Amino acid sequence: MKKLLLVALALICGGVFINCDAKSKKKVDPQQAKIDSLKRVQELRELERAMELDELKHQQQISAAQAAGTEVSIPCIEYSFDDEEYFRDLGIGKVSGNNKQAARLDAVNQAKSMIKARLGEFIQGVTSDYFNSYAGSKPADDVQHKMESKLNGVVEKMLNDADKECEKSIIDVKGNFEYYYVIRIPKGDLKKQMTEALTSDEKLNIDFNEHKMQLFMDEKMNEMLEAKKNAGY
Repeated sequence: MKKLLLVALALICGGVFINCDAKSKKKVDPQQAKIDSLKRVQELRELERAMELDELKHQQQISAAQAAGTEVSIPCIEYSFDDEEYFRDLGIGKVSGNNKQAARLDAVNQAKSMIKARLGEFIQGVTSDYFNSYAGSKPADDVQHKMESKLNGVVEKMLNDADKECEKSIIDVKGNFEYYYVIRIPKGDLKKQMTEALTSDEKLNIDFNEHKMQLFMDEKMNEMLEAKKNAGY
């Protein structure tokens, strides 16, 4: 509409509706002025129709693009994949307005929550495989629960000290703040701290086999890595 008004003003100033040059004292023929004004009204109407057609065409192009689907690039996504050395996860924080700290906190907490959930499954799988390997002498279930609790405590500590892999922020088209944060947990350090925690805990009252536990951890980590690769992330 602004463009239309500017063009309209230019057309009017070229005619007789407004004398845009205050110093001009040229006399205007009333009949000719009426003819000129009608011409300019017609020009304005044609211009308005042309602009409406352009806007309609633009909206149709947008709708077509949306229907076809467009590729969206997610910040930090390329740094969120697991590998042989690290567990990684991406957290996304979104808040209304430009509260950067709130968005960052949401992203960090989400990343930690996601990796904690996966490592919880890892611990359950490892302890279950470990105790099932005791043919005919499997300890009581409460002992397995105590072991899982001990290992979850190790994960909690490591999450508090987790390293940052990637950190980016953007402002979307509505002016809202978005934060992207990737954390990583070193697999080697995780295995070391877990085995040390189990070895030093005499309350578990089990004949702990560190070598066997390490083997189960390696096997489970490889399974998780393959599963994440097959899922495409």
